[in-house]
Amino acid sequence: MDNRFILEWILDNRGKIIGALIGLGISLSIILWGILKTLLIIIFVFIGYYGGKQLDDQVDIKDKILRLLGER
Repeated sequence: MDNRFILEWILDNRGKIIGALIGLGISLSIILWGILKTLLIIIFVFIGYYGGKQLDDQVDIKDKILRLLGER
């Protein structure tokens, strides 16, 4: 089998492969730790991603928090 064929297939189906791997990871997490611990992990991952994105975009965190609290 040609390596270029495999690489093209992976690139053409990138979203499907990523989705399948995420589904596999979530299902294994539920089996190993249970649904509540898995949901907690997913929530903290999204919070961490959001915080990291804010840092990458150089958003003023203090201003963002004050806006969320309605003090602006």
